[in-house]
Amino acid sequence: MKKNRQEAKRIARLRRIMRERGIDTLLVTQRENVRYLTGFTGSAGSLLMGTSGRTVLITDFRYKEQAKAETSGTRLLIQKKDHVSTIKAAADLFGTDILWFDESSMTLDRVRALRKQKLRLRGMKDPVAEIRREKDAVELTLIRRAIRRAEEAFRELRPRIRAGTTEQELGLRLEMLIREKGSRRAAFDIIVASGRNGAMPHASVSGRRLRAGDLVTFDFGAEADGYYSDITRTVCVGRPNARQREIHGLVLSAQQNAIHAVRPGIACVDIDRAARATIEKAGRGKQFGHATGHGIGLMVHEAPTIAALSKGDIREGMVFTVEPGVYIPGWGGVRIEDMVLVTDNGHRVLTSLPREL
Repeated sequence: MKKNRQEAKRIARLRRIMRERGIDTLLVTQRENVRYLTGFTGSAGSLLMGTSGRTVLITDFRYKEQAKAETSGTRLLIQKKDHVSTIKAAADLFGTDILWFDESSMTLDRVRALRKQKLRLRGMKDPVAEIRREKDAVELTLIRRAIRRAEEAFRELRPRIRAGTTEQELGLRLEMLIREKGSRRAAFDIIVASGRNGAMPHASVSGRRLRAGDLVTFDFGAEADGYYSDITRTVCVGRPNARQREIHGLVLSAQQNAIHAVRPGIACVDIDRAARATIEKAGRGKQFGHATGHGIGLMVHEAPTIAALSKGDIREGMVFTVEPGVYIPGWGGVRIEDMVLVTDNGHRVLTSLPREL
């Protein structure tokens, strides 16, 4: 019941945005948005919302009973012919032929099919994504649970990180541990990048065996009721040498400088700049070529983006990663990633794993 109340608040907030922008009827097609607003977790479904208070969930026979169990206060419409004609039937219930939709989550083929149904479509930037940027209490509880599952799994894995073990063995073991902690899946394909493989930020797990003195980067996350975590740690197999300590220390300093900058009202680009400037000052700017962070919640990558070209400001309630890295071809790399919550007067780091080599 608590979740149903929270979803009702989300719908009410979305309706306020719709009224402000003159949107009478909104078609929501992105799976995560449908789930966020209704609680429906099926893989096939669209939501039609009006400012008058009417909400219709459209799905097919496979999800009929599931939709009944997971949703409350939403009319259910089961398609008889196909999804497009059922959307038209729902629009008829609303007494409209004008549907607003998120341009980033609907294919051109679907737009054409809906227009053949004599519907007038008006594209726009996703208004649901604007609401999802700021996490509510229910979401924060699930995000913290996903973090805890990932961290507990990695702590159990640590004794296995030794010379002779393969990247693949460690990746499979870490995914199994994440599932044992209660996750239905890992958040994404786990990265285990050892030695020279660490120079590739998104290296595929290989059969390479770890060697004494290797740096190994682990990028992993867990799931909790549809919400995700995303953590990266770079560790050394044995005692790190001076160069490894130098690069790791540089990346850690860059990350901490970026985290310390986080507060409501600061520009996203300024957080990225805090990390990037630290690495550039050390002469390693060309070896840090990706964004500093990204939002996380129902999707592993969602708004906001913390990057050199980002627009927009940080707001209270946002949750995002801070993950600078340095990647040196032929040598390896270091990345450290933590998840940060924006509070009313600053920030709170949600992840707690040690960052030392």
